[in-house]
Amino acid sequence: MSKSNFNKNIFYNEFKPDFLLLIKEFPELKKYILKQDEEKKEEIAFDWSNNDLSLLMAKSILNYYFNIKYYHIPKGYLIPPIPSRLNYLNLINSLLTSKYNGNIINNIIGIDIGTGANIIYPILGNSLFKWKFICTEINDEAYNNAKIILQKNNLEQNITLIKQKNKNNIFLGILNQENKYSFSICNPPYYDYETEIKLDDKKRDNEFNFDEVYYKQGEFGFFKRYFEESICYKKNVFLFTILIGKKLNAENIYDKINNQNNNNDIIKISNIQKIQTGNNLRYIIYWSFFNNYTEFINTKLYSNEYNKFRPIIKY
Repeated sequence: MSKSNFNKNIFYNEFKPDFLLLIKEFPELKKYILKQDEEKKEEIAFDWSNNDLSLLMAKSILNYYFNIKYYHIPKGYLIPPIPSRLNYLNLINSLLTSKYNGNIINNIIGIDIGTGANIIYPILGNSLFKWKFICTEINDEAYNNAKIILQKNNLEQNITLIKQKNKNNIFLGILNQENKYSFSICNPPYYDYETEIKLDDKKRDNEFNFDEVYYKQGEFGFFKRYFEESICYKKNVFLFTILIGKKLNAENIYDKINNQNNNNDIIKISNIQKIQTGNNLRYIIYWSFFNNYTEFINTKLYSNEYNKFRPIIKY
């Protein structure tokens, strides 16, 4: 992949909460203000290194803008920055629309891999676009917390939470191969424990749980398993996506996807896109085994070809 292609297509669709309004609605935010411009009252500096502020801000934004009245994350788990999560979802919405000739797709079901204690993608996606979700989680405490968030916000009819019992699997043990899903979304663990967590631990402000940040060989190792299983479920999911933090990993992943076309499983759509949220830069890689969404929905499921990853699982 050329560097010129890699640097194209920065997706920037930043959600900017109205801090003055949020402070008015949730006065407890005031104690985290570092300074406020006397002339431009809307210019507020917060103490973002404080985890209590991060969680309170997430709760306030979800409550006011997305009607999520209950939201709690246990101590020691990642607190999601809402704007960057919205950017990921907005990008998927743009991709689905463009691959369906600009038409609105009804009955979208997304898959959130490793939803975490915060279950942020499903609750935002359902609120924004009325999408339904299947979401998976391997960690017991994170699973239980996500379940409570769904119950207290009456979201269980639209979001199905499933415990993944095997840490080595992505879709196996979860998906029903008789169904079709519009997309999968994934914000994978980004550390290889031996080479990264120990070095970076002192620099991290936010708390985290081991299962949230570690996978053997980091985000690239997670991708390899994800990509392998995407081939097995190529007729069930239209658009596979993954969020990557490191440019080198993103380049290697993109190359691996395109090299797959030398084999029998032909990838019809693949691309890499930057997502810019404030000063935060991430990479979304996506691929599909179909040319467009119409082709996907018109394709019959099932073939008799043998594949060791193809159990018929119902949930």
